[in-house]
Amino acid sequence: MQQGGDIILSQKKVASVVTIFLSLALIWLLYPHLQNAEALQILINKLGWKGIVLDLFIIFAQTLFPIVPFALLAGINVILFGPIAGYFLSLIGSVFGSSLGFCLARSLGQEWAKPKLQKLGKWAELPESQNFFMVMMGRMIPFLPAAAINYAAGLSLMKFRSFFFATVLGKIPIIAWESWIGRDFWYIFKHPQSFLKALVAGLLLFGGASLIWYFSSRHKIAKKHIS
Repeated sequence: MQQGGDIILSQKKVASVVTIFLSLALIWLLYPHLQNAEALQILINKLGWKGIVLDLFIIFAQTLFPIVPFALLAGINVILFGPIAGYFLSLIGSVFGSSLGFCLARSLGQEWAKPKLQKLGKWAELPESQNFFMVMMGRMIPFLPAAAINYAAGLSLMKFRSFFFATVLGKIPIIAWESWIGRDFWYIFKHPQSFLKALVAGLLLFGGASLIWYFSSRHKIAKKHIS
């Protein structure tokens, strides 16, 4: 039984490594398009329904290698597919991409994921009693690295089901805002006022989430030192 479990674990690690390399290759090939909204729009439109699949794969890969802000991709989706379809495409791709990051951290373990948590600092360890809340609130903080949250959750004792629903609840509002500000960013020279409105709205809406997450994290650390 032990040997069979080791084989399955080894197969998962191989699949995880292959996934990482394929994602990196996709990002590398499409990097010029990711820097130019019009070029990416032309490419996706040219591919038809395959362009939607490509768009989803780009979002998946971006969760592992976030070389461009997610808001820019969300904005392109709104421009390409309209506010509703573009929003849901970004939401679906981001949720499943986050799930992929969670699974990679769990299958590859500490050696691969731990170095990527440095941006979260001493708040990288999720407490079992608060992991659902911390993941959900962490999703609503634009400057917090989403990939690091995926890896921290994957290294914790958190169940995948809890991670998935916490991610969905947290991403519903933040992706709505990222779609808004991302769209306005591509038109910033035509409509700078609209971009500023989106920026201010984000500060007001998600500033509270940032404070809640920060003080909850501090409380967690204080309790850990006391115990």
